[in-house]
Amino acid sequence: MLKLINFQDHPSNRNKKVFYFRNEIHGNYFEELLNQNNIWFEKQIDSEGDQRIYYGIKLKDFKTVKQLNYLTIGKFRNKFIADKYLRVFVIGISILIMGIAIAGAFLSQ
Repeated sequence: MLKLINFQDHPSNRNKKVFYFRNEIHGNYFEELLNQNNIWFEKQIDSEGDQRIYYGIKLKDFKTVKQLNYLTIGKFRNKFIADKYLRVFVIGISILIMGIAIAGAFLSQ
């Protein structure tokens, strides 16, 4: 199943949420943000399974921690089109096609 979020309800405590990361660098950055914002958390590393790093946070901090999670994901995300020249080409073609479409709409009236 495709899962697009990296948090879930705590399995045994409904007053907590659990965030998880597969990459240690991402997890360390997230932990640094939690510490900077003075947010209490529990940390667990799944050493027997897939090496995920889990962070349990209180439900009252969920909104703030979700923003910190988005900052972490954003810091380490890959560009949609990594090659600079290909990206400029795709944007240029898109602008050209939009221009032709707008011109066609005005000329057809």
